[in-house]
Amino acid sequence: MCNKKNSLFLLYIVFFTPSILAGGMPPAIVQVENAVNIEIAPFIWVSGTVIGRFDSKIAAEVDGVLENVLEVGDRVEEDDEIANIDNSRYQLALNEISAEIMPIETMVEFYRKEAERLDKLAKQNNAAKNQLDQTQASHDEALAKIRIVKAKLAMARDEINKTVVRAPFSGVVTERYKTPGERVDAGDQIIRLINTDKFEVQARIPQEPFQYIKVGDTLSIKGPSDEIQGTVRAAIPVGDDISRLYEIRIEFSKDVWSAGTAVQVASPTNKKQNVIAVPRDALVIRQSGTVIYRVNNENQAELIPVKTGIANTTHIQVIGDINENDKIVVRGNERLRPGQTVQLMNSTQ
Repeated sequence: MCNKKNSLFLLYIVFFTPSILAGGMPPAIVQVENAVNIEIAPFIWVSGTVIGRFDSKIAAEVDGVLENVLEVGDRVEEDDEIANIDNSRYQLALNEISAEIMPIETMVEFYRKEAERLDKLAKQNNAAKNQLDQTQASHDEALAKIRIVKAKLAMARDEINKTVVRAPFSGVVTERYKTPGERVDAGDQIIRLINTDKFEVQARIPQEPFQYIKVGDTLSIKGPSDEIQGTVRAAIPVGDDISRLYEIRIEFSKDVWSAGTAVQVASPTNKKQNVIAVPRDALVIRQSGTVIYRVNNENQAELIPVKTGIANTTHIQVIGDINENDKIVVRGNERLRPGQTVQLMNSTQ
């Protein structure tokens, strides 16, 4: 029994002594990322709201009695019918105007033929020439009347077309202001339509940070369960009279939030600066200060004391003995010891 224990002890010495002598501990499995030289600006979180890019209150363009209106929650495609107004009165007006055209067209044809006849006679006597001039003037007057009537006819048809209210874009009905049977006047709102294919964030920024935001900038947006990047589509340089806040609109492509979702936007508070930065997970906070671990060419962990500076949502500036492209431990650094040998893993392991 004693010989067996001695044999196990010798095996332990043979296999584990080299690693102990090399670093005092067995290799630690870690994940690393490179230190980077990037532009960073300090920021504050400001409140924002997800809204539809197109959010319209659709109104009637003619007056009359509503015959049909879509319900709240109904989805429509662009140019679909969302409401219609009784068009009986407009149809009668159209018929009346249409009836005026035929007599005038008859007169035009009569004056045309009479002008042709008088033109032949005008070569023989002056009396026929005077009659020709009068006939030609009557012909031109009749043509002008036709143009006026046809313009009225086009307007009447346009009003009939406007009795059918159509969707200017695809979306969902979120509010209904009028119901079938109610009378509406031109300009009365009927429904509210929000486009659900294109959302954006509306945020209001204090005056001081607003000066550091411009169209095309990429900003971080933090929602209830996710954080994504968005692009500033519009920065409106007019502050509210009361709040003194300035509005920005941020486009984002990931369909993670619906209209009305409360989010936060990372608003820069100063100009961007080029700094050496590492992922936030690289920092190890100790009583003596903040440190990070760098992996050297011998796959050993080097403890580097650092001071932190400005940060964005993913990286933070570090001031110390750190250079761009240094391999910095971001996972497995909690229990590392200086000089310990490490084994690198990739992000999928």
